[in-house]
Amino acid sequence: MNPMIRPSVASAPLVMWSVAIGLCTLYLVPATLANWPAPPWLITIASILLVFSVALALRWVFKARHARAWDVSARSLWQQFEGARLAAGTTTEVTILSVQEVQPTGAWVTINWDQFGYTQPAWIEGKGGTYWPGSVILITPDPAQVHAGRPWPQTYRIAESACRAIAPMGHPVA
Repeated sequence: MNPMIRPSVASAPLVMWSVAIGLCTLYLVPATLANWPAPPWLITIASILLVFSVALALRWVFKARHARAWDVSARSLWQQFEGARLAAGTTTEVTILSVQEVQPTGAWVTINWDQFGYTQPAWIEGKGGTYWPGSVILITPDPAQVHAGRPWPQTYRIAESACRAIAPMGHPVA
C-alpha cells in the first residue's frame, strides 16, 4: 500500500453492502421484535443481518480512523517539508510520478519538476523502497546537472544528500 496516497474511506462495494444490509436490518429487526415470539427463521435472519451490520460499522470506523491518521501524518510531513524549505538554501520540489525499478541503493523513477512542469527519468539514491509514486521531494538542485539556458540532462541523478524532505502529493487542508 502506497503511504503517499490517502486511503479511501468509501468504496462502491462497501457503500452498496452497507445500504443493502442496513435497509434489511432496519426492516427485519423491528419486524422480528414486533412479532415476538417470532418464527425461528426470522430470528436467525435478523440476527445474521445484525451481525453483518455491526461488522460493516466496524469496517467504516476502521477506514475512517485510518484516513484520519493518514491526514495527521500528512500534515506533519508537510510541516517538516515547509520547515526544511525555509532552513535550506536553494530548493525545488519534484513529484515522483512512477517507480520503474527499486534497487538496494536507490530507485529508477519518473519525476516531474513542479516549478517547471518538466517530466523526466531520474535515479534517486537512498534506501531502496523509500520512494513511492505521489511523493513530493524537496531537493537541492545539482548545479552540475542543471544550468540556465542549457538543455535538461537526459536522466537526472538525485543524491541522497540533496533530498531535504518528503511529503505526500497535494498540500493538506488546514
